[in-house]
Amino acid sequence: MRSLHSRLTWFALALFAWPAIGCSSFFLSSNNGRLLVVVSVDPVSANAAQFTNGQVQFTASGMFNISPTRVNPLGNVIWTVDRPAFSGIPDLGHATISSNGLAQCAMDFSGTVTVIATAAADPTQPVSLSNEKVGTAQMICP
Repeated sequence: MRSLHSRLTWFALALFAWPAIGCSSFFLSSNNGRLLVVVSVDPVSANAAQFTNGQVQFTASGMFNISPTRVNPLGNVIWTVDRPAFSGIPDLGHATISSNGLAQCAMDFSGTVTVIATAAADPTQPVSLSNEKVGTAQMICP
């Protein structure tokens, strides 16, 4: 007969293993396992005062686990400033960014904002909270 400690240990292991097994199968799709591993944003840091009209063009690139491993520029990116793409956090209005990554500081704001690029981890599926990879950069507003 197993001890209570032994049964609890096995139960705990099963609880920890279940999400890992369940989550790993989520991204196994028709793309032969090709997944976006890293999203990078360029420039990593920019002072808007040093750009024409204070507008900074950000681009995203991606590193995949299967060839072609580097994709630049990365398409289908959701650009946001100071808040993740799928959050309920309100837009603070410190800066704006277009759907193609062109950012500009708000006229009445001085400080640093975080530019966020969100792309689909599994490129065959739509980008979503459960299928996202995120890259960030900083923009200094004069």
